[in-house]
Amino acid sequence: MDLCTAGSLDKNFILDLYMRAFPEAERKPFSEIERKAAMGEMEILLIREEGRRAGMAITALQEDLVLLDYFAISDLFRGRGIGSDALQLLMALYSDSQFFLEIEKPDEMAENQQERLRRKAFYLRNGMLETGILIELFGIEMELLATKPGLTYERCEKMYRSLMGPMYQKKVRRIG
Repeated sequence: MDLCTAGSLDKNFILDLYMRAFPEAERKPFSEIERKAAMGEMEILLIREEGRRAGMAITALQEDLVLLDYFAISDLFRGRGIGSDALQLLMALYSDSQFFLEIEKPDEMAENQQERLRRKAFYLRNGMLETGILIELFGIEMELLATKPGLTYERCEKMYRSLMGPMYQKKVRRIG
């Protein structure tokens, strides 16, 4: 398995997986992701298994903080441990940084409660740590997980402001 910067020939695969894997409410305009990647504020990464496109990761970068903004494995490759292997590669790639991500907060009332619990268990099993930070992001309650202790909301807030610009005030709020 390897992880590399996605090239122009990978765009259709990445865009298709992005559109299928993430609900509309959680997706940023892909053109904005591409613009920020061109500016060095984000990275669009391709996950390959035996030379085949298997998944994607989109990260946001600010100083020594890295947000795993989007992470998805193609249906054709699920259930083979590729997600765990890819996450380990990402954590190694950004080992000098505070690497963090957002997951939907487990909620007994949520229709996808079991999926939320499985997702959280996946990340914890693969070395992510609970931070105790809860936010509302685009109207969805999210929990932040990180690779190292010490992540603060204030550091995340600075990144969110940079990522979202003036829309930040309407899209992100701390709830816990």
